[in-house]
Amino acid sequence: MFERILLATDGSKNSEKAGKYGIELAKLSGGKVTILYIVDVGKFVSPVGLISPFGGVSADAIDGVLAGIREIGEKATLHMDELAKASGVASERLMVEGNPPTEILRVAEDKKIDVIVMGSIGKTGLERFLLGSVAEKVVRTSKLPVLIVR
Repeated sequence: MFERILLATDGSKNSEKAGKYGIELAKLSGGKVTILYIVDVGKFVSPVGLISPFGGVSADAIDGVLAGIREIGEKATLHMDELAKASGVASERLMVEGNPPTEILRVAEDKKIDVIVMGSIGKTGLERFLLGSVAEKVVRTSKLPVLIVR
């Protein structure tokens, strides 16, 4: 039933917990997990170009920040990949740039995913909200089942 499982991670404790659920689901169903990290470039680009609350920022400075974010993504996906392999679950890692909800849904469609698994809140840790904004957008717009882990 759930042979192709998408684990969306941002490196947070909550997404790690969700990933463990997804890996267990894959183990029980004999499925495979795709571990996805999205580099949210939208935080640095506006319709008129690079933005900063402090005025102009060089492209090199933005590139440096994005490199740091990619490194976080590399570590997050590698960690989940190691957990999957330790559980005997086939896995692949994927890192893309873009808007997180949009990219989660695009990758799910491209990979013919059966279920999306993700945490309820991400790195912002805004626990006062019932559901994080990325998770909420995915739940509202996905045509696939979505497992949200709190």
